[in-house]
Amino acid sequence: MLRHQFRALVKLGEFEDFLAAAASFNTQATALGLPRFRVWVTVFGDLNEVWAEADFTSLDEHWSRFRSAHRQEAFRSAFEQMCSHLVPGSAHDSIMEPLDL
Repeated sequence: MLRHQFRALVKLGEFEDFLAAAASFNTQATALGLPRFRVWVTVFGDLNEVWAEADFTSLDEHWSRFRSAHRQEAFRSAFEQMCSHLVPGSAHDSIMEPLDL
């Protein structure tokens, strides 16, 4: 298993717009075979900090599905619209794998 996690700050006054854009992104993503991203908000910490995460079976699956999705104009548009509500420079993208302890 592999987890794609994304963290960013949403611009003040744009939180509801971000949520609508994230829902649209998820609609486009799942229509193209990507998993639905779960979106979380920080309760204590940075103001308007959001986290999104989705699980993949492998790095190859992640790479293949995202490359394919980015070829679609509707997906790119939804992604850009979602990102337009983020504070520039605040986004952090991570790919993680679990450790067996």
